[in-house]
Amino acid sequence: MKLLRLALLTLVAFPVVRTMGQTPRITADKIDVEMAKVNLQHFESYLSECAEQEVRCLWFDAGNMRVGRAMTIDLQKISVYTARDVFDHAVQASHTRPLSDYQVVSVRELLPVLPASLPNVAFADGLHIAFWHDKKLHTRRYSRVKVPLIVQRLYDIGGGYINCTYAN
Repeated sequence: MKLLRLALLTLVAFPVVRTMGQTPRITADKIDVEMAKVNLQHFESYLSECAEQEVRCLWFDAGNMRVGRAMTIDLQKISVYTARDVFDHAVQASHTRPLSDYQVVSVRELLPVLPASLPNVAFADGLHIAFWHDKKLHTRRYSRVKVPLIVQRLYDIGGGYINCTYAN
């Protein structure tokens, strides 16, 4: 009798979710894949939504695509915004600082001479720079183990944190 009562309580407390003909619940793997897509879209949109008077820089801590190091140089407001963007969690250590007129001029001079992107760099392993030049949005992607030295100047001006190896 106790066994029958336990079985009935189990059925009431934990009803069968799936019946014949219904599709199974989404699996954990599918959820992970969907989250990875949304994560990628989040950071890709940060770059693709770069305003005409902005320069947006992005790289990932230890190749972890959930933790983006973002730096936005706003040439119109004459300021720079830096942050550690943890996807689907929080924006941490964010700061906005003013730029001098000289720094704005220097950034404008650097953008046209940035080298072309390196081929075959995975998004998580790259250092990304989005900017406008000749009325067109440009995005550069460099390997964090082979970043052109001119990028250091951009980060010096913006004051953003960067962890990379510069190319010779």
